[in-house]
Amino acid sequence: MSNLFWSRDFLAVAELSEKYSETHDPALQHQRVLHVLRVFYEGIVYLNLARGPGDAKKKWREMGEKAVATVAGYATSMSKWNFENKSLLLQAELHYLNGDLDPAAAMYEASIKSARDHKFVHEEALAYELHGRFCVENQMAEKGSNQLSVAVSKYNEWGATKKANDLQLYLDAINSADQ
Repeated sequence: MSNLFWSRDFLAVAELSEKYSETHDPALQHQRVLHVLRVFYEGIVYLNLARGPGDAKKKWREMGEKAVATVAGYATSMSKWNFENKSLLLQAELHYLNGDLDPAAAMYEASIKSARDHKFVHEEALAYELHGRFCVENQMAEKGSNQLSVAVSKYNEWGATKKANDLQLYLDAINSADQ
């Protein structure tokens, strides 16, 4: 599931996640750290799918909104240090889905800062990437390219060279389209 997430095969992640949820006792999931991280990544997946084509947008929105609320609860009740940046990033994605572009931009930037302050370089990279994609998709190509460039550097710093290379290809395509 993790490999599919990082390669942005969001529909495959959602399908696996649904299968996982059907076979695991939800009462026990809250005791697992992996469950918390899964909810975060699923939230990003669902909110991205809700912005895409298809008949399941309402379903993805509802599941994404549930993940936003869950992670926000973790940030307040469990650990601000561990979950603040995740909550802010999900809120940014939800604002983006709702067409609230200024609050979305502010939340992306707050998530980047929180991830940096708390030394989560991989989540800082993810926040830069999602902010960059948001900018590109909303006619702010130069700012988006800058954000994506930083994301590539952060992924390399984290050691995720495949992810960095894949994102660099996307960035190169954007930059060549602008010329």
